[in-house]
Order: sequence, then structure tokens, then C-alpha cells
Amino acid sequence: MSPLPSYSQLKWHQREIIFFHHFGVNTFTDSEWGTGKENPKIFNPKGLNTAQWIDVAIQTGVSLSILTAKHHDGFCLWPSKYTDHSVIGSPLQNGHADVVKEFTDSAKDRGVDVGLYLSPWDRHDRRYGNEIAYNEYYMGQLQELLNK
Repeated sequence: MSPLPSYSQLKWHQREIIFFHHFGVNTFTDSEWGTGKENPKIFNPKGLNTAQWIDVAIQTGVSLSILTAKHHDGFCLWPSKYTDHSVIGSPLQNGHADVVKEFTDSAKDRGVDVGLYLSPWDRHDRRYGNEIAYNEYYMGQLQELLNK
């Protein structure tokens, strides 16, 4: 007898279209690979409207939208207390923006499931490569995302 798939496994397989929103500081550098040395001040999207993103996702039949909360360049789309390489240093909403919260609220309000991508590689943080120190940093950021 084969093991039966769980509810979440079945739900995953029934999804036909998933959006992956790869949005971050590199959106403004015209480069594919971030260095971690980008100035957070360049992150200043005009007319940011995460509700529009989710509305488009719904129109295409999406049931799950994933946002890159932090890519390998280390820039965080939420105000992380662990780094200033984030929206804190951005002119967006005078450093008080939280793109992750706006995104998750927009999805929740519209009944769309959310996923967040938190890169394990961080080219900005000096602790990267120091296993214990970096793991503590990474776990702190992961907890921020899960608890906010």
C-alpha cells in the first residue's frame, strides 16, 4: 500500500499557476545579480500597489503568490531589526515601508495564499560564512517574517 498524500500536498499539486514576485533593490539597478553593496536609497518605487499585483494574479487564476522578501543581495523588503540594508534605508514612505506586510495583507484580503522567499545567501551581511553567527542572524530574520 502506498502512502497517501496529505491535504497540503494535494493542494500543492492542484495549483496550476503560481506567481513569483521577484521584486527588490535589483529592480532599480538594471542588473540580474546583486552585490550586496547597493545603496538602499535607490529602492523607491513610485505608486507601489501590491493590491494591483494580487488582483492581476487572481485574474490569471493564481491561488498562491510568492514574494522575494530578501534575495541574495541581502536587501530586505521589510524593516528588519537585524540590518539597515532594507526598506529602513529607503526613501519609500520615509523609511517606514513594509512591502512584505502590504503584500501579505493584499493577498489575505483577496483570499490568495502567500509564500515568502528568504534567501539563505546574503552578500551584504559580513557574518555570511561564519556558520553560527550567520545562522543566528538568518533565524532572527526568519522569525521576523513568520511572526509579523
